[in-house]
Amino acid sequence: MSAVQTLLAGVAAVVLVIAATAVLAGGEGLDAMDKISSVGAFALATVAAVTAWRQRPRPHMPAPTLLPSRARRAYLKWIIARNRDMDFRGLNTQSPHYLSVESVFVDVSLMPRPIHLASGDPVAKSDDGLMERRQIWSFLTEWPPRTLAIVGPPGAGKTTLLKHLALLLASGRGPTRLLRKRIPVLLVIRDQSSAIAEDPELPLIEAVAAALPPELRGARPWLERQFSRGASLVMIDGLDEVADPGQRRAISAWLERQISVHHANGFLLTSRPYGYQSNPLNSADVLQVRPFTDDQIERFVRLWYTATEIRQAGRRDDVVTSDAKGKADDLLQRLRDNPQLYDLGVNPLLLTMIAQVHNYRGVLPGGRAGLYREICHGFLGGRRAAKGLSSELTSDQQESVLRCLALAMMQGSKRDIEAGDAARLIHEQLARVAPGVSPEEFLAATEQQSGLIVQRENGVYAFAHLTFQEFLAAVRLREQSQHGYLAARTDNPWWREVTLLYCANADAGPIVEACLREDTVRSLLLASDCAEVARELDPRLRQQLDWVLSNETHSGDLRRAGLIGQVILARKLRRVRHPRPGLVLVSEPITNAEFDLYLRVSKGDSPAYWPAHWTRALVLRRPDDPVVGLTVKEKKAFCSWVSSSSEWTYGVDSFDAWTWPESIEFPEEGAVTKIDFSFDATDRESVSSGGSIIAKESYLDAVCGVSHQGLRHWNGGWGERPAGAAGFVSAADMANAIRSVRVKLRLMRLLDNGFVCLDNIEDVWAGWQSSPDRDPDDLLVIVESACELAESVWHSHHGLMADEVTRVLDCAIMLHWQASGLIRSTAQLWLRRS
Repeated sequence: MSAVQTLLAGVAAVVLVIAATAVLAGGEGLDAMDKISSVGAFALATVAAVTAWRQRPRPHMPAPTLLPSRARRAYLKWIIARNRDMDFRGLNTQSPHYLSVESVFVDVSLMPRPIHLASGDPVAKSDDGLMERRQIWSFLTEWPPRTLAIVGPPGAGKTTLLKHLALLLASGRGPTRLLRKRIPVLLVIRDQSSAIAEDPELPLIEAVAAALPPELRGARPWLERQFSRGASLVMIDGLDEVADPGQRRAISAWLERQISVHHANGFLLTSRPYGYQSNPLNSADVLQVRPFTDDQIERFVRLWYTATEIRQAGRRDDVVTSDAKGKADDLLQRLRDNPQLYDLGVNPLLLTMIAQVHNYRGVLPGGRAGLYREICHGFLGGRRAAKGLSSELTSDQQESVLRCLALAMMQGSKRDIEAGDAARLIHEQLARVAPGVSPEEFLAATEQQSGLIVQRENGVYAFAHLTFQEFLAAVRLREQSQHGYLAARTDNPWWREVTLLYCANADAGPIVEACLREDTVRSLLLASDCAEVARELDPRLRQQLDWVLSNETHSGDLRRAGLIGQVILARKLRRVRHPRPGLVLVSEPITNAEFDLYLRVSKGDSPAYWPAHWTRALVLRRPDDPVVGLTVKEKKAFCSWVSSSSEWTYGVDSFDAWTWPESIEFPEEGAVTKIDFSFDATDRESVSSGGSIIAKESYLDAVCGVSHQGLRHWNGGWGERPAGAAGFVSAADMANAIRSVRVKLRLMRLLDNGFVCLDNIEDVWAGWQSSPDRDPDDLLVIVESACELAESVWHSHHGLMADEVTRVLDCAIMLHWQASGLIRSTAQLWLRRS
């Protein structure tokens, strides 16, 4: 008997004796209130004594039964307390603060899928186009529901999903009235695996009761009634975590029996695909957990940082939420700048690791090697050890074997490998660290328990992501000091990431020297990246590399200038952003200098291939300005050129906005000295300047595109419409405008003076196109001739050819503005990666 029970029994005995003496004495000398008090004390003492007696420990006797309402409240309170926090055990970078499940939960979506088609790849690409994304609740709309087997790769969020379900049901917050009444029962099946293996007929209530804390053992009868009433949702977590195949078969058979006995209840089961394939339940429908989408990645990162900052600060206010937003924005941008890291974010566990490393160690994006080391440790040992799962090998021993396998696969240019070949490659290293383990057992156990390698099909293994294979191969090469092996492969893209991961923890000097000797686009780009991430590099080599990349783009040797220019352009193309889900843009638009490089390398220096407004002076004056005024055809040609030397395919994305000059000045006296667009006027009002008359309404509308008439000019099908907006014109626009005037002049048999003006326009235009200098002011001769033609036509035929002549005039002025750089436009050349 405990000290409290002994004290309670003693007090009860004393009070009982005193009260009984007073009552049995007949109440002499006691008034009515004293008698009532004595009787009450007697009753209280009796209850205390009975309670103390019932609470005495009795061997082999069940705990006392709790009242139903009390049992329900105590049980649900325990469920909430047990599942409130996220499970970050086993992550080296874990915070001293716990985060609640509800504060960071992003609902994974599920899809029905045959078990033989379910993916065990932790970083499989999202398959949004396959079918609609469904939440778990949509499969629980009827009661009892079909038994559901939820399968997914390690870290996919299966356990967190069950915790979320348990919390909602325990707090009465199910999405429907039907589900809000259900009692959640969450059973980690590995904790009961030995008991089930010893007694295959073990009742479900026994397994559940064994998981309850001592103070809740009295709730067992109440729980048993919930099973008999069909009021429970039984969630069995981690069938795959039962390592012994025999025990796993026994548990599957036991589950089949329990589902049959308690068929009025709902049953959910979670497992990795491999752990479920060998022992599927006949009564279960299989649901595959789907990878995170772009939206879900962003939502999780923002929730995670908000919860982390609030927990660390101990408060929630504008300062804390602003800090959280800033850190989340920084991480998301770093992920988007590094597509290889972004690909890992489709897995909730890997995304959590990335967020923790970013928050507590700050190694993104330059410290990818450190991040991969954390992830490998988490997969190979940290998580399993935290869950109490044993392994014959430590995480370091497992990793040393996998390093040998990764390097051998890289040397064989393999992503997949037959089980027999893999066993042969790891045999020697495995014998050094675990002589009692066969290669076949090692591969199977690593695939089932860690998820770092996966079995893509029967008997064919692969690393879960090429990144892990490259990282482990780099570590193996660094262990063996084989920088010469990588130096001989600087122009081989297959070894690029291995080389960068090697240099992240080594002297990059031998690699950079080899790259400079190789002197190709790939090798120079690799040298630049190695210098950026290297642990150390000789300053003289760094200076030599910087000189090559900064000075030789202006080399008179066109091949050399093109080579260095492509290196710089390739560096630019790797900096990307995700303005919206599904859209990946290069972070900055293409500049005049970069487009000029394309023309020089692919088209030579011939003006015949230049855009209509292109001038060498424009490039020299504004090399870093975004290139503008390109047609769709010209943009597509540039994208094809870029894609031909890149691992990605690029398309075009344009943004339309304009800033117009208010007027155009003519450098010499002529028919027109100034055309002003900055004043207001009514329809048919004319601009008279230097003797020439131009219809203001037609002119303003066509040039500035501010009315239906102007829009008709540009959308009416006469020539190729400029890319992005109505403002920029092309060579085809000018040629078609001149052609339309000549056709109209012939049809109407107009004045010879009109043909003279038109011939002059054609001559100037032909000279402009063939000139390598292309002085923008030469286009003003076309403007003057067009004004003379407009004046003659207007006086003689009252504007019957106003539209045709205005088109020529508009093209000339627009080309002048474009070539002079007077138009400021965001209709730029942005590259969309696909």
